[in-house]
Parts: sequence; structure tokens; C-alpha cells
Amino acid sequence: MNNRFGNQGPITPAILNIIIINVILFIAKIIFGSTYHLDIDKYLGLYFPYNSNFKPWQLISHMFMHADFFHIFLNMLSLWMFGTVLEKVWGAKKFLIFYFVCGIGAAICYLGVEYYNYLQVVKSANFFLNHPTPSTLLSFLNKNSLSIPNDLMNEIEFWKSNPNNTEVANSLKHLVINYKDSLANMDARFAVPMIGASGAVYGILLGYGYLFPNTIIYFQLFIPIKAKYLVFIYAGIELFSTWRNVPGDNVAHVAHLGGMLFGFILIYIWNKKNRNTFY
Repeated sequence: MNNRFGNQGPITPAILNIIIINVILFIAKIIFGSTYHLDIDKYLGLYFPYNSNFKPWQLISHMFMHADFFHIFLNMLSLWMFGTVLEKVWGAKKFLIFYFVCGIGAAICYLGVEYYNYLQVVKSANFFLNHPTPSTLLSFLNKNSLSIPNDLMNEIEFWKSNPNNTEVANSLKHLVINYKDSLANMDARFAVPMIGASGAVYGILLGYGYLFPNTIIYFQLFIPIKAKYLVFIYAGIELFSTWRNVPGDNVAHVAHLGGMLFGFILIYIWNKKNRNTFY
């Protein structure tokens, strides 16, 4: 295939319907938020399973919610750019299967990493509770990047000076127990929903690069690059961002990688069963 980026032709039915649903829900989010002060991300965004807002349907519904215009525009544009050709090759049914497998797979990978992080926080809290000292408490707070207000710091300093004061020790232990028990609902790392079609879109990008590796794409609209190299670039960026783990970065990089992973696995299975599907 020797198409250049932008020669996909008319929008295909499945992609058109996905875009329509996304746009409708984005408009609904704006209207409900401004008129009724109702955040529908709370119901359709994907929460950590231990959070009280989690519902099973969120594994799918989060794929149709977006944070802002820039978020939905980039996702829908990328979906059209890379997905149109895939739908033409596979047909609408198979394309939709691929799309949802990538999106749900992205969510599973994201939740898996979040669960691991959750267990690490619980583990560090339990270590302090089993070894209650000022140093283990400070280690717990610093390890989990928890803010230490002045009154708490004063209490810890007092405990250092009075290590046998059981009243202060029990008070601080109780504080950590309450934090651990409400972790999934109070800590922003687990209490904020994931939204967006990015996981599925990254799977679509992987599928495009896998099927048409030598197709020329204009990266950043100006730089010609083969599709297979573009996939590696984006995968590398997401790997680096996941490893770097910058505080305040609210992008679910693991979900992007998860969408690519599940996309690759599904294409590999399909290709192994019937090579004529792709070649």
C-alpha cells in the first residue's frame, strides 16, 4: 500500500457512529455540567474498582468521555485518520471488535497498574502500623508523596522527643488507619476517573502500522515518516512517560500502551488464523 496520510476517503460507518456518540456525550457533559452542575464523568468515567463510584459498565463507557475540546478533537481526528483504512479492510463488525478490545484492554492494563500501586501504598501503611516509629511514619508519608501539614509535623516532632508517649503514637496510628481505609475514595491517585478513547486509538495506530508499515505519514503535518516508525516513536514516548512518572501528569500512559498491546495480540491471533485477512 502506498497511500499517503490524508487519503483515507469518505468516513466509514463504524467510525462515523463512534464519533457521533463521542460528540453527543461531550455536548451532554457540557450542558449537564453548566446547567445542572452534574459531572457525568462520575458515572461514565472509569474508577478504580475499590472506589465507591466504580461501576462495571465504566470499562466501556469511559471510552466515550473526554476532558475538553482538544482531547476529543485529537482522539476523533486520529481515529478517522488511522481507523478508516482498517474498517475498509476488515469491515465494520471486525473493526468494532478490534476497537473495543483495544479500549477495554487499555482499561485492564491501567487498572492492573493502579492495583499494584494501591497495594504498595497499603503495604507501606501496614509497615508503619506494625513498626510504629516517627521515622517509619515519615518514610510512609514521603514514599507516597503525601503532604505534611505543620500541625502533623509538630506532632511527629513531639513523638520523637517523647517516644514512650502512647497517646500520640495511637493518635498517629489511627490517622494512618483512616487514610488506608479511605484510600480508594480520598487519594487522587485512585479517586479520579480515567476518561477518553486514547487507549483504543493507540490500538488503532498500532493496527495501522502493523498492516501498512511502509505507508508514509506526515508526522506533525510536515515530517514524512513510515507508519511503522511512527508506532515505535509513540510507543517509546509512552514507555518513557510511564517510567518517568512525573507528579501531576494526568495522562494515562499505561492505558495507551495497553491499547497497543491488546491491538497487537488480537492482530497476531487473527493473522495466525487467516493470513489472507491482511495480505
